[in-house]
Amino acid sequence: MIGKATQLAHGEIDALILQALVRKLVAKGVLTADEVRALLFEAAKNLDLVGSELTPETADIIVQEDLAPAFLGS
Repeated sequence: MIGKATQLAHGEIDALILQALVRKLVAKGVLTADEVRALLFEAAKNLDLVGSELTPETADIIVQEDLAPAFLGS
């Protein structure tokens, strides 16, 4: 039987685990930094922050300024 997952620290633990996993995969050479940026870009394009998908330019800014540093470090 599968129960409802317990949400720890208001869901922040999920993001921390995902970031650590991505960093570990990059460190082991399973993913390159460019592949991670491409994945983040695809995800960012589908964000609905203003009522529609973001433009490629806006998605790129979000990746470069927010997402890539969080997943790849400074």
